Amino acid sequence: MRTAQNTAGYLLLVIMLFSSLVFAQEIDKTVLWPSNALNKVMRSDTPPTSSKHVLRASGARNEIISSQAVFRSLRDIDVVSAHITDLKHSELYEVIPASAVKLQWVRYIDINRNTAGIPDDELVVKAPASVPDPFWQDASISVKANRSQPLWMEIHIPDSARPGDYSGMLQVRAPNDSFEIPVMLHVWNFAVPKQRHLSVINWWRFPGLGFEDVEPYSEQYWNLLGRFCEFLVEHRQTDIQTSIGLIQEVAGDQRNYTYDTSRLERYAEVAFKTGLRRIHLHSVGRRTVNLTDPSSRIVPNESSLRRLEEWEKVIRRRDWRDRFLVSISDEPFIHHEESYAAMVERVHKIAPSVRCIEAVEAEFLGKLDVYVPKLSHLNLWYEQFDQVRREGAELWFYTCCHPVGRYPNRFLDQSLLKVRVLHWINYLFDLDGYLHWGLNHFAGDDPYTQEAISKGLPLGDRAIAYPGTDKLLGSLRFSAMRDGLQDYEYLWVLESELSRIKQKIDKEASWLNPRQRPLELCRRVVSSFYEYTRDPGIMLDTRQAIAHEIEDLSTEPLLIVQTSPPEGTFVPAGPRNIGVRGLVQPGATVTINGKLVGNIRASGYFLQAHFMSSDNPTIEVTVQHNGRKRTTKRTFDLQGLAGMVFAK
Repeated sequence: MRTAQNTAGYLLLVIMLFSSLVFAQEIDKTVLWPSNALNKVMRSDTPPTSSKHVLRASGARNEIISSQAVFRSLRDIDVVSAHITDLKHSELYEVIPASAVKLQWVRYIDINRNTAGIPDDELVVKAPASVPDPFWQDASISVKANRSQPLWMEIHIPDSARPGDYSGMLQVRAPNDSFEIPVMLHVWNFAVPKQRHLSVINWWRFPGLGFEDVEPYSEQYWNLLGRFCEFLVEHRQTDIQTSIGLIQEVAGDQRNYTYDTSRLERYAEVAFKTGLRRIHLHSVGRRTVNLTDPSSRIVPNESSLRRLEEWEKVIRRRDWRDRFLVSISDEPFIHHEESYAAMVERVHKIAPSVRCIEAVEAEFLGKLDVYVPKLSHLNLWYEQFDQVRREGAELWFYTCCHPVGRYPNRFLDQSLLKVRVLHWINYLFDLDGYLHWGLNHFAGDDPYTQEAISKGLPLGDRAIAYPGTDKLLGSLRFSAMRDGLQDYEYLWVLESELSRIKQKIDKEASWLNPRQRPLELCRRVVSSFYEYTRDPGIMLDTRQAIAHEIEDLSTEPLLIVQTSPPEGTFVPAGPRNIGVRGLVQPGATVTINGKLVGNIRASGYFLQAHFMSSDNPTIEVTVQHNGRKRTTKRTFDLQGLAGMVFAK
């Protein structure tokens, strides 16, 4: 006879074999399944066994939400198309129309090498391989048998959308067949601000590859410029650049010059009408010799300076002050400091309404208005750059073909999380902007190749947007960049709401630092310029937590908690005295780790010293008011492991 143990083992084996058979059937048939906006789907990917086939997304009003589904077929299909229904509110007669949802098939770039200087564990795939990135312009696509085909979904949540849960159906249609999965969208009860709180630019070529037949300065040219600018605004870019050479200079007798500024004026009119904020002008200086030669100096381009002086008159006439920036000479080094500072002074003298901006390789460049160090140099020389910021300069950062290693960047063969986390760094260090040189600087004639987006450089460094028939097309990386900029705005909204409450409470909230709680949440994702989580779940969960905390500030019962030191701090052995301060509604009761707080003031302000035990690193604060209850937690590091999680 079988023993009970043998019987249990036999049944377990049967269950495992049955589960394997079910999974084999699942991956051996045409299937549609949900993914997330941080996943680069490889052609060989199969549906996860644990996946509940519901595509879930969440976002705030006035936000563009990225999500993704994957289609995989047993057979070749010549024409596959995607469709979505209206998204209907679960309780109200409200809909987000299907027209607010953009469905885009994803296409692939074949690579035969990886980006140099990147550890293998920081790559999403080893070459040779096909990597997803550009969006397909047409509504339909052909698919090959047993190759996963991702579909990117962008939901434009209207500013008027009511908060709550919405549902609809995503459908993929093939000849004589269709496949569908439910879509569940949660709309938060706040809005992403229309005003951008970060300055962002990707330098472009306009019109660029694919638009060579457009006659310069024709109506077609200006209409195309408007569409390109709208595309950039949709991706939360604030600035564009062009050449000071758009101003035509004609030499006359006795070294007199006449100028025609109409082209640059029209360029500015079109850009500003779409919502872009500023225009960068390249460039009014040059190097005497090679960039890294210690004898190199920065000298003026006199013709460009004359044009800039003329442009100052236009700025004043048209009231465009602070809407133009100018570069002097890209990436000045330490041996350029004095000659560069002299050029900054000269530019300020002839065009005081124009600010000077530069991607820099040195720390002190005179009264430069906007310092833009490379991310790695910002890390290495942060104290010096923080000093020029304290003296009044804006501080941005840039990435390009560097940095490599474990720094985040936007390379094609790296994860989308690395693109998105760049703007969590913006918030963590209170930086003012971000710059990259390569929006669409293609090499060769075919933009959908490794050579076009990477020639001589890391994969994808040359381009992050692609040419369509009459417009620019996006990419996974460009959408991930926008998602990161919207993450930044979530943090900004939380800080802003805490500032509003502090002003309302006034003196009894003088202790409240509106940036502390957003920073605590931000540090769950990134802790330095190069230490950050590699887990998409942590980033997405943190984004959800930020949204919940924003909503909680406008719902009852109110609970604001601030600890000294902040959450996540390493607290060595004793006594571990944590200061706890907070705000609740007058008349509420508060407990800290189950013990009643007895000194709540009439304003709702409370404070208490909490002595943390070695076996409990968490402070749990609970408020009760009018039958409602809310709890928040703050957890500390008692082992000295702060930040080490990011290295895993």
